[in-house]
Amino acid sequence: MRRKSTGPSSNDGEDRISRLPNALIHHILSFMDMKYVVQTSVLSKRWIDVWTTMSTLNFNSYQFLTRENGVSEIQIGSFANFINEIFILRGDSSINKFHVDWNEETHKPRTHTIPISNHMNTWIIAAVRHAVQDLSVQIRSRASMILRLPHCLLNSQSLTKLVLKHQPNYTKISLPNSMSLPRLKLLSLSMFYVEEVKLLNELISSCPVLESLILANISVGMGDDVNLNIESRDLKHFYLHSKGRGINHPRHTMAKVIKLSTPNLTSLICHDYMIQEYFLENLSSLVTAKIKMTKENDRDLSYGDELSYLERSEEEKEDLYPKRMMKMLRALHNMEKLTLSASFVQVLSKAPGLTQCQPPQFHSLQWLKLTTCLTRGCLAAITYLLKISPKLESLILMSKECQ
Repeated sequence: MRRKSTGPSSNDGEDRISRLPNALIHHILSFMDMKYVVQTSVLSKRWIDVWTTMSTLNFNSYQFLTRENGVSEIQIGSFANFINEIFILRGDSSINKFHVDWNEETHKPRTHTIPISNHMNTWIIAAVRHAVQDLSVQIRSRASMILRLPHCLLNSQSLTKLVLKHQPNYTKISLPNSMSLPRLKLLSLSMFYVEEVKLLNELISSCPVLESLILANISVGMGDDVNLNIESRDLKHFYLHSKGRGINHPRHTMAKVIKLSTPNLTSLICHDYMIQEYFLENLSSLVTAKIKMTKENDRDLSYGDELSYLERSEEEKEDLYPKRMMKMLRALHNMEKLTLSASFVQVLSKAPGLTQCQPPQFHSLQWLKLTTCLTRGCLAAITYLLKISPKLESLILMSKECQ
């Protein structure tokens, strides 16, 4: 008679999973939240200490979601205490990956608010001390806060990937005066306000081997120098998203000018307003570009004295924006795949002497996707793009209702 299996075993009752080497077990558990990883310690003596040497630590506050009287709430205090206990009880082995997803939006504090930044910095410092390579912190909170990043994080000699994200509102991020990230290859920042743009420039320049840069809804304070300078020979992927954020804040915006000099950049994704000025230089290796530039309207803007230089009359916009879009188009002439938004095509159609001007031809362009209103002006812009793309193989047109 066959014995019944009572654990992770084969048909004959043999526990094969427990016989796997720790490295393979750790790899399997690396896809799980630490709450469930710790629970494996009750399986048998073999599993008691497996979690203490995990190099991948994933923490998601949703795992502490409770439901009482039909109301769902994340026990954020229990979540914070759990992470603290993990750091106290785990071994001294190195940490490869440390990911935290902190959600306070469904937390209803009864007596006090959990100090997010204090907890985060304690965990970040602990992770850096264990030579963390991949660090991701995502915070969902409407509470006003300042995230003061510890000096050791932005001077880590082991870090290769850093993701910092806050939502739904902007939060101020404080950067140290000196930064050095010699191994960082991916940097992603989302929904932060940086008081001095020079510190943001220094952060980017402190990453000599950076390959991927993501800036989503980043605002900087006003000052004498509000230019964002991105100069990198190793950067291959750049994603910038500023639509709907930044310029509608009366005291700060993304930057006066965004300068990009990246000779080895292969992919560029840019979602922004046309009010933002770009200076694109040396994009000779660009393969793919997705450009979604939008012409802002009054409800998008709220100017203060510091942003007076952004104010444009409708007449000025009618003259300036087509020139800006044509200038951007000239800088993208080496790519193979191009996606343009309806607003870009519509404004491009108003470029002076569109059919006569001859920017560098798209000698390498093979794939083109356009969202367009199919007006007479847009059709003229489409004809122009086809005319300067002699090697084009695929054309995708997406129709959109004119506004």
